Amino acid sequence: METRIQKLRQEFDRLHIDAFLSNRLSNIQYLCGYSGSNGLLFVTRDKAYFLTDFRYQEQIKRQVKGAESFIIKKDFPTEFKDNAKLHFKGKIGFEAVFMTVDLFNKMKDAMPGCEWIPTDNVAEEIASVKDEDELALIRKAIDITDQVFLEILPLIKPGVTESEIAGEIAYRHIKHGAKGNSFDSIIASGVNSSLPHAGATEKKVAKGDFVTLDFGCVYKGYCSDMTRTVIVGKPTAKQKEIYDLVLKAQLAGVEACKAGITGKSVDKVARDIIAAAGYGEYFGHGLGHGLGIEVHAHPRVSFMFEHMLYENQVVTIEPGVYLPDWGGVRIEDDVVIKDGGYVNLTKSEKKLIIL
Repeated sequence: METRIQKLRQEFDRLHIDAFLSNRLSNIQYLCGYSGSNGLLFVTRDKAYFLTDFRYQEQIKRQVKGAESFIIKKDFPTEFKDNAKLHFKGKIGFEAVFMTVDLFNKMKDAMPGCEWIPTDNVAEEIASVKDEDELALIRKAIDITDQVFLEILPLIKPGVTESEIAGEIAYRHIKHGAKGNSFDSIIASGVNSSLPHAGATEKKVAKGDFVTLDFGCVYKGYCSDMTRTVIVGKPTAKQKEIYDLVLKAQLAGVEACKAGITGKSVDKVARDIIAAAGYGEYFGHGLGHGLGIEVHAHPRVSFMFEHMLYENQVVTIEPGVYLPDWGGVRIEDDVVIKDGGYVNLTKSEKKLIIL
């Protein structure tokens, strides 16, 4: 963990800062190992300090590496004001997207003489490039989700509710060793499949329905995320057309992945295929996102993301077509970016599964 904090320090000169304050829990977990729900990490050029409250005083002994820990008596600003070890003068980078106005103002009052520099995606960019241990954990999380997909297929039939399918997924993730879901499963049948982020409802699956299943798990702190769309009964010509189109775009998006290409360029490969078929207006979200400690992480594979993709980043590739009052299709894999190519970690079948 100390090497991760050192990587953060290596960014200080570029950012023109003397210290970095993180209140984003996923970044704190990446940098020093802490997985609790309350904490703050302060990193200077030669010291690192982690602060949390009484509830976690035993947990930090087991988890926090590379930082001196303090149990706060009141709140974070008061601890910085009263604790001589935390007194500091200089330029402090902070996570502008995640720090509340209230905390920002109180920290400024507690640390007079400091200049506060807003930053964006500093720790996230470091964390986006995975080491081999991280890749192994992500691979295991994906293996669990692949296995769960196989197990739930026989359960998807007319009369079963979307919520029942979601419940089976959650149970089976834990049964196979995961901590739990990495997000609330999206189980969308029939017309509900036209909603990209539909929540599982009490709607019953009916014959002829597309059923979109978007789900993932957390294994030892790292996430999986996959989507498959299956059909209950024989597909119509239009259903097959839409499915084949999304699959073609998804396969092309995966093939376009490699280090040195921008997320926008990968997105364009898949998006152009859907647009050329006349369905461009029905694919409105980005092609994918980074994956790691968080299920939606840096980088983005999107028409808005100009940054390069780097070796050992893990991204999702998930195009979709969503037709209002009809239904939709999305297919998603988890892919490791490599020099000159990629490794697809998701093994579940992508040909249209007819149940």
